[in-house]
Amino acid sequence: MSKKPQPLLIDANVLIDYQRSDFSILGLVNQHVGHIYVLTPILNEVDGLDVVDCERLGLKAIEPELAQVTRASTAKGQLSFRDRLCLVVASEGGFVCLTNDKALRKACDDLGVATLWGLEIMITLVRSGAMRAADAISIAEKIHINNPLHVSQKIVDRFCRNVIATEKKHGHR
Repeated sequence: MSKKPQPLLIDANVLIDYQRSDFSILGLVNQHVGHIYVLTPILNEVDGLDVVDCERLGLKAIEPELAQVTRASTAKGQLSFRDRLCLVVASEGGFVCLTNDKALRKACDDLGVATLWGLEIMITLVRSGAMRAADAISIAEKIHINNPLHVSQKIVDRFCRNVIATEKKHGHR
């Protein structure tokens, strides 16, 4: 009996990274890893991307409930409103939070919400045979070029080692 994958709630930083490098990867994730959801306030934060673009790849745009918006807007702490909203919705909805934001990841961890780094989803795709390591590395390098501050060369180098090891371990070529 296979375990049903948890749905993924994507944060703006990961959405932007893939929008600028290879947006189709999110469609592969949706098919092979788990359904990706994006909050409409998060989607509105991303220039040049709308609900139709997301739906084309199978991503689901969702409106947060008024009570969730209220909880996020009244919460204290260092997180932005959108990050607090992501945290509230992920926590209440049983989502895995897909983010590169360290403060949001820590807040998720404090509440027991599972997280994934943006590049980690490509390792999962390689593990399942839906993607080759070489293609994942190429996309990771594009993400680094577009976002060197948050996806450093050190992160890309570590990703390369991990994705190559994953491909070797799972026998995909």
